[in-house]
Amino acid sequence: METEKDLIILVDDNPANLKIGKNILSEKYTVATVPSAEKLFSRLESVHPSLILLDIDMPEMNGYEAIKILKSKPETKDIPVIFLTARIESDDELEGLSLGAIDYITKPFQPSLLLKRIEVHLLVVAQRITLEKQAVELQYFNDNLHKAFSTYLSEEVVEEIVSDPAKLQLGGTKRCMTALFTDVKNFSGIAESLTPEDLVEMLNHYLSALSDVILEHKGTIDKYVGDAIISFFGAPLELPDHALRACTAAILMKRLEGELNKRIEKKGIPPLLTRIGINTGDMIVGNMGTKKKMNYTIISNAVNLASRLEGVNKRYGTWILTSEDTVKETIAVAGAEGIATTKGASPLGGQILFRRLDRIRVVGINEPVRVYEVVDINSDAPAALHDKVELFHKAHDFFESRDWEGARSGFNHVLELFPDDGPSLLYLERCRQYLLSPPANDWDGVFSLEEK
Repeated sequence: METEKDLIILVDDNPANLKIGKNILSEKYTVATVPSAEKLFSRLESVHPSLILLDIDMPEMNGYEAIKILKSKPETKDIPVIFLTARIESDDELEGLSLGAIDYITKPFQPSLLLKRIEVHLLVVAQRITLEKQAVELQYFNDNLHKAFSTYLSEEVVEEIVSDPAKLQLGGTKRCMTALFTDVKNFSGIAESLTPEDLVEMLNHYLSALSDVILEHKGTIDKYVGDAIISFFGAPLELPDHALRACTAAILMKRLEGELNKRIEKKGIPPLLTRIGINTGDMIVGNMGTKKKMNYTIISNAVNLASRLEGVNKRYGTWILTSEDTVKETIAVAGAEGIATTKGASPLGGQILFRRLDRIRVVGINEPVRVYEVVDINSDAPAALHDKVELFHKAHDFFESRDWEGARSGFNHVLELFPDDGPSLLYLERCRQYLLSPPANDWDGVFSLEEK
C-alpha cells in the first residue's frame, strides 16, 4: 500500500511562484496552492496540512498577520509554518521567527535546499508527535514541579527548588545573572550534506553532550534554536559564582567538542565548531507566556549582548567572547581586585585566563563594551598560553596608546610564535592601515560593528 504523502499548502499571491513551487514540491508531497491568506483560512476549514509555506508581501493580509491568526487558534497553532519570501533583511527574518515560524527561506531559493529543509522539519515534527504519544503512556514524576523543571534543569537543581511551588507562577524577577549563547559555524552547509535522519541524530548527540556540561555547572537551558543553545546561570537558584560557572562551562564545552568531532569525522561529517557568547548583567527571569503554556526564560539588553558577542567571534577569529562585566564577576568571586591590562598581564588573580580585546559597540546596543576572549582555565593553561596572552596585551597597550609601530612590532612577535592567532592578525592589519592613514584625533577608540 502506497504511503500517504504529507500535505503542504503553498500561499503566494504570484501565480508564477505558485506554479514553480508546486512543480518542485509535487514529487515528494501533496501540494495545495492558494493565492491569499484569506483563501488559506478557508482551505484550513476542511484540511489539516503537515506544513504551510507562507509568503509575506501579499495584498489585504500579509504573512505576518496571517501567522498571528494561525498561532492564536487551537486548531491551527501547531501547524508548522515556513516563510518563503523575497524579503532578505535580518530584521524581517527575526520578526518572522519571533511570530512562530520554524524557518525563513528567501527567494530566489535553491530547490534542493528547500526540499532538504522541509524534510528535516517534517522529520522533527514526526519525532515530536511520536514522543508526545509515548509521553502519554508513561508515568511522569508524581510531583508537578519535576514535570515543569526537569526538562531544562539538572536533577540537583530541581530537588533544591521542589520545596517552593511559587516559582512555577507566571511572572519574573530582576537579578544579576550570566547568559550563554552558542552557535555552530556553517551549520547550514553541514546540514545540507546530510540526510534528515543523520542530521537529527548528529544534532541530538551534539546538543545533549553540550547541554550536559551546562547542567553539570547548574546552568539552565532556556531553549534550542536549531543548532544553537540559549542558556543562563543564576536562576532559578541564585548562584554567586554564575559568571565563573558560565565561563568554565564554555571552556569545557569546547574541549568536549574536540572529542565529539573525532567521532563524527570518522563518519565523513565536517567538524562542528562552536562559537560562544557570554555576558553578565541585570536580567528579567521567570515564567512567561500563559497559565497553560509557559516558558522559563530571560530577557534584557544584557541577554541581547550575549547573543551579539557570539557572532562577534567571527570578527576576531575567536571561539569564546565575553564582556568586561563577566570578567569582573569572575575575578570578584576569586577574591581578586580589578581587571589587569599588561600593566598587569592577564587577569591572573581569577580562575579564568582572559585576553583583552576592543571596546566595541554592537547593533542595537549603544553603550560601548570592552570584550575579552575566554582563553582557558587558569590552572590548566600551559605556560606558552600565558606568555601568548601577556605578549598580546603588551602589543595591545601600544595599540590603544596609538603607537602603531610599537603595536605592529608586538603583534608580529605574537604571530612569530602563534602564526594562526586570529586577534593578532586582525590588529596587525589595522596597524598597517593606521601607519598609512591614522584615525582622527577625536576617535574614542570604539569599534562600531554593523553586523549582528
